[in-house]
Amino acid sequence: MFKSLKITISQLARGAGRLTGMQARRFKNDKDGVAAVELAFIFPVMMILYFGLVDVSNLLSANRRVTLTTSTIADLVTQSSGTLTESDLQGFFNAAAPIMDPLDTTAMGLELFSYELDASNNSQLLWEKRNAGGASCGATPAATTEMVTLMQAGTGLVLARTCYTWTPMSGYVIGAAPVTVSDEMVLRPRQSSSIVCSDCP
Repeated sequence: MFKSLKITISQLARGAGRLTGMQARRFKNDKDGVAAVELAFIFPVMMILYFGLVDVSNLLSANRRVTLTTSTIADLVTQSSGTLTESDLQGFFNAAAPIMDPLDTTAMGLELFSYELDASNNSQLLWEKRNAGGASCGATPAATTEMVTLMQAGTGLVLARTCYTWTPMSGYVIGAAPVTVSDEMVLRPRQSSSIVCSDCP
């Protein structure tokens, strides 16, 4: 009886050993679920890269639109005959809004400044105009040395400045804080020595 039991146990042990070996080999060669495991590792990285690229693309687009808007505003003003009103300047600002489309124009600031040299070759600010309801791009800029060099007594320059506060969609790559992009352009009047705004401050 004990001998029979011993033989049975021995057979079970050998069978278990063979079964374990077979299972180990089968586990080693089993490829089921590998793709799911790889996806679990890669998917979060892919999503971060995707939304990061979207944010970078949107930021570059906003920066390009800001530059184009600044150029357009400066060009419109300096092509005038020499005398403008606040209403005329606001019309130029309104015409620039489609350039920023589909971006939110309430986060955009449009500003114009006109400078002139007096008889003593000192630069002076003739007038300034900021887009009604728009964001502020900062303090009034002073005429730089390069700007003064471009002017002669009785002549002037127009400085156009645009700024836009861009907010990331995801915030994973660039960060979640808003980013301000800005640009400014200085042009000479085309049809007069300087640009006068009759009712600007």
